[in-house]
Amino acid sequence: MKAFPRVAPLIGALLFCAAPLTVSAQPTPGPVDSITWLSGEPVEPGVQPFAQALVDFLQTRWPEARQVIVQANARRSWQMVAAGEHACQVSSVRTPEREKLAFFTDTLIAPPQQLIVRRDKAALLPHNAAGEVELARLLADAHLQGALIDGRSYGDLVDAQLEKLPHSPSLVRYTASDFGSRMLTMLGKGRADYTIGYDVSLSHAPAEGGPLPSVALTSLPIAGASAPVRAGVACPRNAWGRVTIQHIDKLLSTPAGVAMLRQEAERWLSPETRQRYGPRLDEFYRERARRSVIR
Repeated sequence: MKAFPRVAPLIGALLFCAAPLTVSAQPTPGPVDSITWLSGEPVEPGVQPFAQALVDFLQTRWPEARQVIVQANARRSWQMVAAGEHACQVSSVRTPEREKLAFFTDTLIAPPQQLIVRRDKAALLPHNAAGEVELARLLADAHLQGALIDGRSYGDLVDAQLEKLPHSPSLVRYTASDFGSRMLTMLGKGRADYTIGYDVSLSHAPAEGGPLPSVALTSLPIAGASAPVRAGVACPRNAWGRVTIQHIDKLLSTPAGVAMLRQEAERWLSPETRQRYGPRLDEFYRERARRSVIR
């Protein structure tokens, strides 16, 4: 995902799902002396990734535990967690299946995939009273051109709507090797009016001097698919993982920990998303300031 390297921890967790695995039990551990952090975030020169910010914060407050970052894809990461290795994922969406494999402590609340549209076309979108885009009406509108990635899931509700529209001249499905890194460029070239993706991708819209300034794009929630999701650090569901996640949770619950998490997450959100989800974000960080109950 070369176009979105900085935000891979935020959007990668929302795109991948591991196959069912089983947990490997381990004996009660002694003091935690090392943690391998699993991250699928590529390194970009001059940009500090979220994984590094998290590990730097924890390392300075937990010097007796040596912490290293290892690049691993989602499937490999969950295999290591399920095997009970001394490894934790930097950021992963919480699901019932994953809760069986790992202990979690929340680090962010992430908006769902949204409609990304050219600002000069936004007024033409069909909205409900809450300002959410009514997708079925949009897909039936021949005046607006959509662009999506063939074979990619956009969530249950969106996928169901797309299945009802197998062929349409107003919606083009493109074959791509990733999850749609070129979609915003297509909007910039006028080859499409809208696509569907994560709000954080707007941070990587074409810059000034490119085909389209990032300020010319905006994102809007999709009716029925606008609830945010929670993600967090995941450590193996065994004795070592419980001790490790409890100490991580303690450090992240401090004022400094909450401030770090909020700064890292919100710098990728558009002004519209900050305003739209403001109350939910505030409530999340108030909860984050309290120690979690690790179950």
